[in-house]
Amino acid sequence: MTARLRALLPAPSTRREPQPWEEIEADLGVLPPRDFRDFVDTYGYGSLDGLIGVVRPRVHGGETGQELRTFHGPARFPPWPAEGSLLAWGTTQAGYDLLWRRRGENPEDWPVVVVGHRAGTAHELPYGMGEFLIRMLDGSLDRPADVPGIAGHPHSRYVDVRTEEELEDAGEDPWEYVDDFWDGQERERARSEEVTWVRRPGRHRCDNPPVPRLTVQGFGLDGDDLSVSVTLDLEPSTTPLTAMVRIGGPNGDVLRATAVPAFPSGGELILRLAGRTNGTGMSWRELLHAMTHEPEWSLSVSVTDPGVGAARVEQGIVTGIGMHESGVDTAWGTWP
Repeated sequence: MTARLRALLPAPSTRREPQPWEEIEADLGVLPPRDFRDFVDTYGYGSLDGLIGVVRPRVHGGETGQELRTFHGPARFPPWPAEGSLLAWGTTQAGYDLLWRRRGENPEDWPVVVVGHRAGTAHELPYGMGEFLIRMLDGSLDRPADVPGIAGHPHSRYVDVRTEEELEDAGEDPWEYVDDFWDGQERERARSEEVTWVRRPGRHRCDNPPVPRLTVQGFGLDGDDLSVSVTLDLEPSTTPLTAMVRIGGPNGDVLRATAVPAFPSGGELILRLAGRTNGTGMSWRELLHAMTHEPEWSLSVSVTDPGVGAARVEQGIVTGIGMHESGVDTAWGTWP
């Protein structure tokens, strides 16, 4: 386990029970990766913010294995312990299982795979469990799994199973600090000054193909229009691009604008939504205020162009958002 992770997630002061690694090796036929063993020896089995659980490794996929959608099309993961099989080490409250994929005989070479057990998707990452947790905590724009509610450093905490049970038996909520943190964020946002332009890039979802990347860079008022700025890592198209813009609120979508022209400007694409296209029942200024001062608002942009699919095929990617083949020509980005 690296010093980076220790710095982001202070270890508990209580002494850990020795782990039966020989017993686990006998069950699985192999020891788990070193960073996992170091983590459990230091922190124990437990949960990060009550949202990501670290558990004793177990076989995933049963006796027959399973087929899952990936960026490269459907993939068959054989039963353990075959090459390419899956071994679970974590759970989430957001519909994902956290696993390793067996790749060779050395567990230190096994990549983490984020499996959407409800959606039937698998996203392989080029690193192990320790780096996964670091990226969930360090404020990275791209978290390796879409687990809403993780507070991040320095607010996140890890609580082992025994401590969680002791707190609950005493009538205390082990995760009250998480609610307090997000309540404080909402109060701070509600008190913030009026905003006419948001300049903060949106995150990249883990089930969104990495190329070509569409990023919402910001949005705001432009005279009587609402302007949205995005970047698209794609060679300029020979035909004008258009986009779809969706704005969602606490009760669902409030705006869905199609065929919005995308004008190149200084390496970005500018989308302008005229006042006449606003069917939200609010002015653009009121809508912008709600998006920047209230929770549960989002903005997403999608661009469909054959060049998007061509760029993906060059990387062996044959699917789009959600790992569906039907969206291979569509690049998608969201805010926040």
